[in-house]
Amino acid sequence: MSELIEKNEDRAAIRCLLLAGVSALALTTNMTCETALAAQDTDRPTVWIEVGGEIQQMQGLSSPFLAPFMGVTPTPAPYVGDPFVGPQHANRISVALDGKLSFQPEGSNWIFSAGIQYGRSNKNKHVHHQTPNQPAEFTFYFAYYHTNYHLSTTFNEQPHADTRALFKESHMVLDFQAGRDVGLGLFGRFGTSTLNGGVRFAQFSNKSSIDIQARPAVNADAVYETLFSGYISFPRLFPNFYQYHLQGAATRNFRGVGPSLSWNASADLLGNPEDGELTVDWGINAALLFGRQKTETSHATEAHHRYFTNPGGYNFQSHYAPISSNSGHSRRSRSVVVPNVGGFAGFSVKYPNAKFSFGYRIDTFLGAMDTGIDTRQTSNVMFHGPYAAFSIGLGG
Repeated sequence: MSELIEKNEDRAAIRCLLLAGVSALALTTNMTCETALAAQDTDRPTVWIEVGGEIQQMQGLSSPFLAPFMGVTPTPAPYVGDPFVGPQHANRISVALDGKLSFQPEGSNWIFSAGIQYGRSNKNKHVHHQTPNQPAEFTFYFAYYHTNYHLSTTFNEQPHADTRALFKESHMVLDFQAGRDVGLGLFGRFGTSTLNGGVRFAQFSNKSSIDIQARPAVNADAVYETLFSGYISFPRLFPNFYQYHLQGAATRNFRGVGPSLSWNASADLLGNPEDGELTVDWGINAALLFGRQKTETSHATEAHHRYFTNPGGYNFQSHYAPISSNSGHSRRSRSVVVPNVGGFAGFSVKYPNAKFSFGYRIDTFLGAMDTGIDTRQTSNVMFHGPYAAFSIGLGG
């Protein structure tokens, strides 16, 4: 009986030793992991400064001024090649600068950031189309000698289309956000996944002005001159044409502020954090901006007719008579709610204290601008294009 008791006691002692060993091993492993994570967190920079730029394609900022004389059919020779509408469009390409400051306290998964994007573009366009006159020809009959005479001449006045357009725009977006690395699944182990919330402010403004002169064609006026009591009567040829002039100016802007949300994620592809790694990055953002649209436009169109008359003898008279005019002025202001959605995708080369990123980004502001001329007409403002940014980490 004593032997059984001793054996049971030995087994219990062995079990206790095994349990103590496993517990010690687990505690040691846990302490080692915590020490490594703490060391890694200590080595991580607490402040990141990012600067970059973007080559943006823009749309939805303005509308062209139009007038009936631009749509003549068939198209006159000086109108070929879109000399009126094309020069009025804003620049399709703009260069924007980006900046961002991020702060992540030691031992925390929270990230606080402030970012700015600012871009502007100017356009001063002059388009002049001119075509030579065809010789003006006329045949008349000289009654006294029963003879036909042929006249041919050209005029100094040429058919033309001339447009001078000036366009200036600027845009700025400010973001203030607080986010947390949520570490969802794969991204928590081999990358990052951050949810952010905050406030976004956006401002778009532009000014445009145009001056258009158009003379689609030049024809001949045959004004008859009578001499010697009517025995001699022959024509003189003078230019006959219609001249059009359009002037216009517009000022437009939008300002809005509201709550924003974003999700930014990255996954490791190659390398390691100590020696450098390549990551794939992507993200989406959304905001709801409460603001105001303002638009002021003015325009005036005039049409004149140039022709000649001869009441008798050498009394030739030139006329440059107005035949129509139209003008308008509008000033509008309205409170609006503008949804904003966007996203990006790209790659980063990361080192412990530096990062270089590049990719493609898009941002759309739905119904942000009033681009109408005489009446309100909303349009979506969109910026999209390739970006590049360099970041440096400080502290830690």
